[in-house]
Amino acid sequence: MRKTILSIITFALLISTLPLSAIGQTDRLEIHFFGSRTCGECLEIKETILKPLALEFPESISLQLHEIEDPGSFQLMVGMEKLYGVSEPSPQELFLPGGYLAGADEIMDSGEALIREYLSDPDRWEAISLPSEESPVEYEDDLQDRFDRFTFISVLIAGLVDGINPCAIATMIFLVSFLARQKRTPIQVMIIGLTFTATVYLTYLLLGLGAFKVITGLQGYRWVSLLIRWTAVAAAGIVGIICFRDARAYKKSGESGDIVLQMPRSVKLRMHRMISGNLKGRNIVIGAVVTGFLVTLFEAVCTGQVYLPTIILMTRSTGLQLTGWLYLLFYNFLFVLPLLIVMILAYFGMTWNSLARTTQKHLFLLKILLGSVMIGLAVFLALG
Repeated sequence: MRKTILSIITFALLISTLPLSAIGQTDRLEIHFFGSRTCGECLEIKETILKPLALEFPESISLQLHEIEDPGSFQLMVGMEKLYGVSEPSPQELFLPGGYLAGADEIMDSGEALIREYLSDPDRWEAISLPSEESPVEYEDDLQDRFDRFTFISVLIAGLVDGINPCAIATMIFLVSFLARQKRTPIQVMIIGLTFTATVYLTYLLLGLGAFKVITGLQGYRWVSLLIRWTAVAAAGIVGIICFRDARAYKKSGESGDIVLQMPRSVKLRMHRMISGNLKGRNIVIGAVVTGFLVTLFEAVCTGQVYLPTIILMTRSTGLQLTGWLYLLFYNFLFVLPLLIVMILAYFGMTWNSLARTTQKHLFLLKILLGSVMIGLAVFLALG
């Protein structure tokens, strides 16, 4: 009996002399990486850093890859951010025992060196504390917080600018002038206007959803993702420069004919014929639907210069597809908002002459605004 008690006391004394790092120590280095399956940088981090290291040290590394499209993985990431005190969350995050890296650039620059540093010191291989179910993460609140980041402002500005770009305004002016010549009653103007606006919204939204789906699918391939990204950066930058050039030319001459970035005359004439042909009949609702659909397809040639870079920004700024879809709904509402306002003003008697004069008066400012947004999108995409 005395020997048993003595053995227990001796074992307890030995345990008490062990360093704290040894308690909870594991035989493998636990690594958690959070990223999106549609993120080019995430794929690059996994293929060039994490997987090669896991293959090089199969007995020493326990690699856990999490896709934040999965609500459970996203909730786990938010919980670990709170446990680790992450001050600036990122769509790409790497967690090791007692340390983390956030952001694609930081992980690409320092991730491999940090992991190798941990591998050289097994005393640091403590089990990572995961958020427990007893203290659930406020998933919806954190998700909502991420909706309110810079992308919301970007989409807000881009949607409004896209809605008041000269191509969209030219369509509004002709539509209002045509309805005035047809001597439609205020009620008919409102019915045509609301139906036309709703059709434009749905058509533009469907175009955006298609583009969003294609881009999201392709971004799982690293080189395609990089090609899409830098093509969008170049296109947005070039369009922005041309907008500033147009603003300067218009301020100097006062002639809209000197503007390079505008709807081609052939497309403009075809749109005018569509509006005239479809809104003359008695069935004004069907006419407005057909007109809105066809006009949006032709107008997309011009308005897509803002739309596509913004969609690419949506797919890159977050790995959650739900977020991107909500942004698309919001963006398209902003796109048709000026059209909706014009239709309401037309109902109360606004003439196309006053709309045309207002547009001409502020065309320089509109071009500067559009150019600034395009350059801003290019910068966001380049840095993101």
